[in-house]
Amino acid sequence: MVFSSKPPILQIDPKAARRLLQPMLPRRLRACLDPTLRIPAACIGLAVEITAIAPEAEVPVQAWSAAIAASGSDLWHDHRWIAPRCALTGFLDAWAVERDQPAARALADIVMLLSCGGDDREAAARLARPLWLECDAISDLSLQLSGLAEAQTRLSLGRASEPDAASDAEMIGATDLATALQTAWSDAFADALLELSGEASAAAAAAAALAAGAHDPFADGVPLVRALVPVGQRMMQPLADHVARRERRKRKIVEASLARSEARHRDKATTGRAEAPDDDLKSELSPDGHVMVVPAVQETGTDRGKGVTRGYEHIIGKPLPLTPVPDLAAVRAALLFEFPYARGTVDRLLADLVGRTHATLRPTLLVGPPGAGKSRLGTRLAHHLGLVLWRVDATRDSGASIGGLDRRWATSEPAHAVMAVARAGCANPLMLVDELEKAATRTDNGRLWNALLPMLEPETARTYQDPAFQVEVDLSHVSWLATCNSVKGLPGPLLDRLRILEMSAPSAVHLEALLAPILAQIAADRGLDPAFLPALDGDAVSLIRRGWRGGSIRRLTRLIEALVTARETLVTRQ
Repeated sequence: MVFSSKPPILQIDPKAARRLLQPMLPRRLRACLDPTLRIPAACIGLAVEITAIAPEAEVPVQAWSAAIAASGSDLWHDHRWIAPRCALTGFLDAWAVERDQPAARALADIVMLLSCGGDDREAAARLARPLWLECDAISDLSLQLSGLAEAQTRLSLGRASEPDAASDAEMIGATDLATALQTAWSDAFADALLELSGEASAAAAAAAALAAGAHDPFADGVPLVRALVPVGQRMMQPLADHVARRERRKRKIVEASLARSEARHRDKATTGRAEAPDDDLKSELSPDGHVMVVPAVQETGTDRGKGVTRGYEHIIGKPLPLTPVPDLAAVRAALLFEFPYARGTVDRLLADLVGRTHATLRPTLLVGPPGAGKSRLGTRLAHHLGLVLWRVDATRDSGASIGGLDRRWATSEPAHAVMAVARAGCANPLMLVDELEKAATRTDNGRLWNALLPMLEPETARTYQDPAFQVEVDLSHVSWLATCNSVKGLPGPLLDRLRILEMSAPSAVHLEALLAPILAQIAADRGLDPAFLPALDGDAVSLIRRGWRGGSIRRLTRLIEALVTARETLVTRQ
């Protein structure tokens, strides 16, 4: 018998994997996500559990159980159900506080889920926050999937035979089968967990929406435990449709890119014309941690053709290094020291780099009021990550020059991202586009917004046709960070390619935290050691607080700088 070295392809029903994962879910979500839940039986089991944890609850539990028996199957429709339910949940809430037992509070929430209707706004308000918190716990299950897959594989195969009791061929076959079976279980568990995570998010979103007064006809006359997931899915359907449209659009772009690549290979086979190396050859020519950004450029022989490559010889046809990701904990601490009011924004920016070897951020748009420190955050982010920064002022960049100017013109120049790569000497600089919404809207010479589109999409950025070099350059490792005060007026295709992060201006409560970084910035601007600028005392802080009650960082910096200057002048006179 001949055995293949490749394990067979097996599939496990995701429903079986879901049934195994459901008991591991947090208590409230487990009730919402169990399609086989029988409410009367669940109520009886819950009554026994409540009596076991709190024997003093026997009276309200008996009243609740009697209401169950009297109401039949439509427990949430019967008004006789309300008083016993309220008495039981009130007792459990008081018990949880007096005895410091969060489990009693969770049991009260389950009572609400099982015996309240989908249109009960108060019950939804009570359950919204616990459901959100339990949604976060679902992600922790992903760490246990490999162990579960291994355990299910052993159960499926049974006890392994002794090594000397089987031939080599049989052992090889058994190993292949175990590998295939474990892979199948891993895939099934991953699919089931993804499905459960989506339903859990839908349930939590529905609870929050119903608590805020949203109305869905499906929730009328349905128990709350049955209503949350369908109502949430109906609410999130437009978002799911939008994501599906984006995926279809990306797939079309990839297919078009593959079609162009195949056409180039056909032309090369028929004409024998030399072309730039394809992606596989580029990866072979580039050592690990390097990228071929600009392949060999064909010069025309004219002075203009030769001049277009002048100054870029050090990046043309040469693999360039990628700046590695530094210690993210140290970067986060440094940024939070300078921007204590932007913790959420900093964390979401740095989340892109977790687990990565090279520093490349997703195309991001920082939106916030003037003076919130958006541009400075981009500058300091590049500094702490060790990335070279290339700044573009959208208010002054007329036309589409950011994407490069054609070789036919006397003012020909490569794309700004290519110039940034040349300045940095590496393949992943950071492009900062300031005041994006204030870019010129006339289309006589193109628009900055339109020129950005192909450089923000990873697929098209990898094969960007530079108009000056007239070759495909790889800009997929360049980081793009833009700032604006409002997204109003920005075109939809541009917003579709950018991750939008809100950055609020600091408030008065952040004043003390901002004094030290602003003093350090003032000292750096003056070329001084921060130790030469002593900390501000209580009177100085009170004076600044009267002049700044939150808002623009620029105004706060001017106030502190004026106070420091006045203090230095006073010391000099004395």
